[in-house]
Amino acid sequence: MFRMKSFVAAPALALLLSGTAHAALTADQVWQSWKDGGAALGLAVTAATENSAGGVLTLNGVSIGPAGMPGITISDMTMTSEADGSVTVAPGADIGLAMSGGAEGSIKLAHEGLVVKVSEAEGGMAYDYSAAKLGVAYDSKYPGLSLDGSQAPMVSTSGSFDFVNVAGSYSDTTTTNRVFGLDLKADKLTYTSATDDPSTKMKQTGSGETNGIDMSFDFTLPSTMSLMAIAGAADFQTALNEGFGISATAKQGESTGTMTQENPFFPLSLNLKSGGGEGAFTFNKDKLEVKSSVVSFEIESVPGAMPMPVKVTSGPMDFALLTPVMATTAADYAFLLKLSQFSVNAEAWAMVDPTGALKHDAADVAIDVSGKTTMDLIGMAMAEETGQVPPVPAPESLNITELSAKVLGAALTSTGAFTFDNSMGFPMPLGEAQVDVTGATQLIQGLIATGLVAEQDAMGAQMMMGMFMVPSGDDALTSKIEVKEGMQILVNGQPLPM
Repeated sequence: MFRMKSFVAAPALALLLSGTAHAALTADQVWQSWKDGGAALGLAVTAATENSAGGVLTLNGVSIGPAGMPGITISDMTMTSEADGSVTVAPGADIGLAMSGGAEGSIKLAHEGLVVKVSEAEGGMAYDYSAAKLGVAYDSKYPGLSLDGSQAPMVSTSGSFDFVNVAGSYSDTTTTNRVFGLDLKADKLTYTSATDDPSTKMKQTGSGETNGIDMSFDFTLPSTMSLMAIAGAADFQTALNEGFGISATAKQGESTGTMTQENPFFPLSLNLKSGGGEGAFTFNKDKLEVKSSVVSFEIESVPGAMPMPVKVTSGPMDFALLTPVMATTAADYAFLLKLSQFSVNAEAWAMVDPTGALKHDAADVAIDVSGKTTMDLIGMAMAEETGQVPPVPAPESLNITELSAKVLGAALTSTGAFTFDNSMGFPMPLGEAQVDVTGATQLIQGLIATGLVAEQDAMGAQMMMGMFMVPSGDDALTSKIEVKEGMQILVNGQPLPM
């Protein structure tokens, strides 16, 4: 089920900054554009008092939120008409977001020297902002778990997120549709968090900082409908067909952090570190695409639940996902996962392999597949709401560009390509794949020596490999898997079952 009202509440302050551009903006025009933009999003934008004099509009008791639901409150604000045709907006110090449901507490926007300048740009309005510090502080309680039927204790949670030396811009332009754009750069992002759950006797604290934040976000809203009018899958389908879309990119520098967990069963203390990274997200009627990469990461525990320090490190990591959203004819899909140079420290290895029977080389894992398929995610959601038969995805092709793993001295690699015939009501594959394995015997012997695998279980695994693979060198095996018409499966030229 789609619930857009809760989606709008938090980013309301950014999204409502919209309206029609004027050659020379005035404070009153900007304030009216907020009201108009809020209405387009299904938000009520009001002030307890308004006073306009000498080109300065003074507002007190500003409220922004969906009708009948908690929203954002701003104690006071001034909008000043400047001689250059721009308007300077200076919010007061008290900016909060009300909580709803069973939660209680406060969420406040804190800032130091936040100034927003509004000007005409590309047939709409552009907002340039800067602040020495801009962040969110929260302190709340919500019901926890009750394991014996008694009243659940309240879980308390608090923390903060702060951007340091932040600057950016916000824009609202209208052509066929309304496009909201938000850019943000900051020298640093810091955070703290604390949670106390009496029901599980667990307390957690964390802190960290990330350098070099650079983010961009674009949101396209159809001009023919309000965001709050999207109440179900059918409405969402209409919005997508008329141009609804979201895209975002983000880059960051090095990150460091800590996490501590107090628990009678599993106390834990971690130090975290990662290199720079970047990511991207796109969602529209054609595709859902996610990309993420990081240069490196490092997790180190100090003695607690573990008898000695455990340190996990990795080199570059990549993740990507692509899927059609409303494709009734075949469209591209893809999945990528790469983990390079994943390793564990010698002290941790000593717990499971004290004699060094296994090779402790860093591990590499890669999955890179792609192809074409029909896929209607919104049609599936509509079918769930109405009780109808959902549209079933129908893959047309699968390309195995890379499927590999290198771990404990053994290595597996595979490539292949398949097409699918869906005329029988389910996908019938046709194609072939090549699989190569090296170091398997050495790995099995090492696992037996450590006691992690019983010898009789290892014999079963070796027999299976002997059935489906043929020798290709010293401790090397290969297999060619072919799927022909009529679901005839050949392994190294021999039909199954063997």
